[in-house]
Amino acid sequence: MRPTHPVLNTPLRVRHEKGRLKVLIRKGKRQSEMGEALTLDGFLNACDAEAVARGLSDKGPDRGAITCHGPYTLWGFAGGVDTMTPAGRALFVNTVHYAAGRKNAEVLEFRRNKTRDGLYSYLEAARTRSPGLLRTMQRYIPEALKGKTIDETEAWIDANRAWFFLEGRRFLVDGYARRTGIPNHKKKFLEHCIAGLENKDEKEAALEALVRYTGLKPDTSARSWRKWYDENREYLYFSDCDGFRFKVDRTAKARGIPFEELRGWSSEELDYRVKPGG
Repeated sequence: MRPTHPVLNTPLRVRHEKGRLKVLIRKGKRQSEMGEALTLDGFLNACDAEAVARGLSDKGPDRGAITCHGPYTLWGFAGGVDTMTPAGRALFVNTVHYAAGRKNAEVLEFRRNKTRDGLYSYLEAARTRSPGLLRTMQRYIPEALKGKTIDETEAWIDANRAWFFLEGRRFLVDGYARRTGIPNHKKKFLEHCIAGLENKDEKEAALEALVRYTGLKPDTSARSWRKWYDENREYLYFSDCDGFRFKVDRTAKARGIPFEELRGWSSEELDYRVKPGG
């Protein structure tokens, strides 16, 4: 945790060592006693979610122990107060206090699917502790990659990450977006697609992309799309975890405040591997 985070400082001062502390006196041995360690795919650097505390878990490395999403807060540790250290008890009080302050927060992104960077967690685990996870992740990537090594699979992800989209639960590469050279999560790509509606050679592919990344009806009029885009441009953000789509922040639009300014976050540079808070 960041040493300056409110859960370490308000209303109680929690004893810690550079943001690290022991919460439980001892860890449970059975699954039911281990609490809930949340996978962080879709949480890191997302617009309305926060990984407050992270740590190791029997369920995997680098999991979320305290996380917030809109008005919801997860306390991932199992056991009553008699199983906690003094620092752990103070942390629990502060977490409840912090959660109360978020009770009116809204949920902007629902976690419906894996993010493009969630694939890297499989590669890391396959390298460090369970090689068999490479086979598991093959259900999420094109069948043509079956039998490839970890390095070969990672090279493919690195090369195509900017143009991923989902078909079911499988990550595929948007050939049209790749040909433009513009990452599909950037608003510049929407602008390119709208312009493409006026080009007979691009019209079909551009319209398919617009529908895929907005969920709107397939209106073939460039004028209609441009009107929609101009009305919502300042309030748009791209969500990997909520369907790989551009979404309109209704609150930002109602207030007339650009999304990035209101939320302090931009989807123009998506990197879910970034560690929150530096």
